[in-house]
Amino acid sequence: MEIPDEIKSQLKDGVCIVCCDNTVVCMTTDIPSNLNADVDIEIDREGGDVILRNIIKDNPYNPLYLEYSIDKNFVENISKNGEIKVVFVDNSYREEATMRIKIDKDDLRIIRREVGLGA
Repeated sequence: MEIPDEIKSQLKDGVCIVCCDNTVVCMTTDIPSNLNADVDIEIDREGGDVILRNIIKDNPYNPLYLEYSIDKNFVENISKNGEIKVVFVDNSYREEATMRIKIDKDDLRIIRREVGLGA
């Protein structure tokens, strides 16, 4: 995956950023041990931003939390595809792993409402 320079300039270790329609790029060495693990979704507001959290249950004692800011464009795209693509990269922006997180209709309805798109 080619990561745009504007995204590269914002990425640092432990940070996830929305990129390229329905993709989230995460710079981390903490990659899920099971890319098909169950994932819970939480949504929150911080200031004017809508924050989406993916809780990846690859290890029941130590789940992996991914957190990133979302906007209407991102939500429109995941609404069409029904999934979020998460790309894990190292400090050199090399792709280490890719995970596809399926979004069910109930979660999608809540996410759409939070960004102002309605259900």
